[in-house]
Amino acid sequence: MKPACPSLSVVPSVRALPCVALLLSGLGAAAADPGLRLAIDLADRGDAGGAAVEFRRLALDADAPAARAAFEWAAAREHARDGRTEVSERMLDRAEDSGAPKAPCLLLRAENAAAAGDSAAAGFFWSSFREASTETDARAFAARRIAALHLEADDPQAAAVALRASPRDEAAALAAVDAYRAGPRKRPLVGGLLGLVPGLGYAYSGEYGNAARSLLLNGLFIGLMVLAADDDHWGAFGLAGFAEVTLYSGSVYGGIDAAHRWNRRRALDAVHAVQGESAWDVDYGSLPVMKIRYTF
Repeated sequence: MKPACPSLSVVPSVRALPCVALLLSGLGAAAADPGLRLAIDLADRGDAGGAAVEFRRLALDADAPAARAAFEWAAAREHARDGRTEVSERMLDRAEDSGAPKAPCLLLRAENAAAAGDSAAAGFFWSSFREASTETDARAFAARRIAALHLEADDPQAAAVALRASPRDEAAALAAVDAYRAGPRKRPLVGGLLGLVPGLGYAYSGEYGNAARSLLLNGLFIGLMVLAADDDHWGAFGLAGFAEVTLYSGSVYGGIDAAHRWNRRRALDAVHAVQGESAWDVDYGSLPVMKIRYTF
């Protein structure tokens, strides 16, 4: 008979567990159930696929809906860690059908959407997770993720609004957003126009190594064209000319791309500053009681 729990709970890391008895019972379940011990061991060793299979077996054997939902959610998380987001989403559907609380399911759906590169869906799920959560750490974690998505979309004003809605002091993150908003940006059009002079487009965006290579290579093939023309080697002239046209157009487009890369790097630096070292994790040893911890 698998251990049952009357409900699932989500507990922030910086607070003591509200009900010690529930935690102790969960730890006792982990020690007594070889299937759960195997699933935890596989997860700890990085075998997310194997852990997901074991959690699914535990869910099939669970009698209580709350326990079944917890194991199905754990399987969904391990499938996500294994890169199988579609399977993870199907397991989340099962967990919700078994009565899993909204918050942990929305948390994992937000992570899956972000992993799939669907920023719009990730933003929706992070916002829904924030609204469904009552814990301070969970709401603060969601606020940082929402702000990061706005920064990636080059909307620092919306990022600041999201951070101000956080229940934690986000002064450092707000300062990073203000620095991003006030900092210099590169215009791709200017980069392309400067790229008409080989190397200048790259130099405009701080890519001096690429600028030097572009200048040297263009100069080299222009020199080869001149030498080939002087010696009436028109075949060599044609080859050198073709290479030079390719390199010259690359200088123009390279200046455009370099400006985009500059702006992208600044946005990613701001995202990292806002998110910091924030992360979340689950203590599988407490299953079927779900204990989610947030670190900042």
